[in-house]
Amino acid sequence: MTGARPDERCGGISGRTVRVPGVTGNGHLDRDVMAVLESAPASVVSDVLDRLGRREQVLDLAIRPLWPEARLAGIAVPVVIVADTSEPELPYDGELTALDGLRPGDVPMFVVEPGVRCASWGELFSCAAIGRGAAGLVVDGLVRDAAQIVALGFPTFARGLSPLDTFARAIVTGIDVEARVGGVDVTPGDLVVGDIDGIVVVPREMAADVAEAVITKHRLEGNARADLLAGMGIREVWAKYGVL
Repeated sequence: MTGARPDERCGGISGRTVRVPGVTGNGHLDRDVMAVLESAPASVVSDVLDRLGRREQVLDLAIRPLWPEARLAGIAVPVVIVADTSEPELPYDGELTALDGLRPGDVPMFVVEPGVRCASWGELFSCAAIGRGAAGLVVDGLVRDAAQIVALGFPTFARGLSPLDTFARAIVTGIDVEARVGGVDVTPGDLVVGDIDGIVVVPREMAADVAEAVITKHRLEGNARADLLAGMGIREVWAKYGVL
């Protein structure tokens, strides 16, 4: 990941300019931390956050992947969309700004006002995101062109599908701003991990601690798995490793 996102984007929030554990001096995530989270199941990340006292980091479970094998891990870029039936002078201007601002490893997270029936994402947006190096997409709302997105292999999570276009139905009001996505508060630069089990948000200041704990839990679960398959009783395995 190179370059810097300008603060002139909607909301004036970069999400990458604060030095935090697991983040390098130039605001980029430590590659080792990102590598751990990219390979971690959402369930393991959720368990780790539970034990670190953050028990409400899983998005609404109604937000599902377009296909079972889809998974994503990357840097959250919240985008806020609200209902608006006026005909804009510059159609899709907010969406285009959001897409052009994506960097490698980003995960746009669209939070759509409840009741909006149109799709805020489709095939060509997916092509643009792939071209920018985005790691996937989360839409707290609807998408369209599902078959084409699946064929592209772009990891996409959404509440459902709609053929309707956003023109004169909805408009972007915030890009890279703090938002509540699927019932979870998301700050630009947070980490997001998603697979068939669900989507977990890792606060950016906890990224290094979460990655370290994920490594430990993965090792313990591997040992527990081997003992269980060898015939050890599950109560004994629980007492030995403290993982299930």
